[in-house]
Amino acid sequence: MRRYAILADGNFDYVTSKTGNAILRYRPEEAVCVIDSYTAGMTAREVLGWGSDAPIVPDIREALAYSPNTLLIGIAPPGGELPAAWRGWITFAIKSNLDIISGLHRYLSDDPEFSSLASRHGVTIVDLRRPPDILPFLEGSWQNREKPVLMTVGTDCNTGKMTTAWEIKELLEKRGKRVGFVGTGQTGLLLGGYGVAVDAVKGDFISGVVEAEIDKAVKENDFAIVEGQGSLTHQAYSGVTLGLLHGTMPDLMVLCHEPGRVTDSFGHPMFPAGEIMDLYLKLTMPFKPSRFVGVSLITQNMTETLAMETVKTYARDYGIPAADFFRFGGETVAAKILEFSEDLPA
Repeated sequence: MRRYAILADGNFDYVTSKTGNAILRYRPEEAVCVIDSYTAGMTAREVLGWGSDAPIVPDIREALAYSPNTLLIGIAPPGGELPAAWRGWITFAIKSNLDIISGLHRYLSDDPEFSSLASRHGVTIVDLRRPPDILPFLEGSWQNREKPVLMTVGTDCNTGKMTTAWEIKELLEKRGKRVGFVGTGQTGLLLGGYGVAVDAVKGDFISGVVEAEIDKAVKENDFAIVEGQGSLTHQAYSGVTLGLLHGTMPDLMVLCHEPGRVTDSFGHPMFPAGEIMDLYLKLTMPFKPSRFVGVSLITQNMTETLAMETVKTYARDYGIPAADFFRFGGETVAAKILEFSEDLPA
């Protein structure tokens, strides 16, 4: 079993450290500590408000006291570059015989210094974002698909698309469904299942590589859930979002959104959620109809009373179930998913 020391120095919060947070939420037994000099002395639960009680330590040397066997790069920064200040810590981790798992765009296994050290110390460097050597091209297999496919989509980056997809997977499995989770980013791939990091794939092949992973998932399961990426209205990431949407050709979608967010991750004013939903529907319409079956909200910064009122407001305004999956559960959304999936044509 992996014993992760999660490196998130200066970036440990509920948004920026989403790769490490996935382990803290869904594999807490594998998280032995978090490295963050800004919140050292606290626990992960005290900082995030949920999840693991893993202690937070100020540096990699103190992390060794908790006997990790793997250093996980826990953040997902814009551009996916390695913070320069972390090179020394990664070098020390390799010399201490820790495997390295990274979801950055810069592949650490291609770094001459790191790869040479790893070879000498017998450790493995895993780059989650590295795409397969052979990339499949789009075939349009969705036209013959007989199993329902759901995709989580967002109004911005970091709106809970991966975690919502995983929560829906677990809820449907509790209802007796075999569910194939298709990860499309470093965090989803870390949890396991099918998938590839689509933002590391050449543009012409994004749709095809996603389609191929969905084909595997529906062949072996009753249902496929695809982790969304970015947003159609995000200037930097809309290209990946659109390629993923057309590769998925979802039957059903769940919108992920943080009410009260004024600007997106690049500082541009947020577009109205309802109009973003219309965009997703219009861009699948030339090929097939799709529909929204729920809204997943982040209400972490709201009081419980305001959060409940907000959930009810979104459900009323859009005529579909709304939920904060982590605060109140997502059973109403899961029920609607099953209701609509049973009505889909085989």
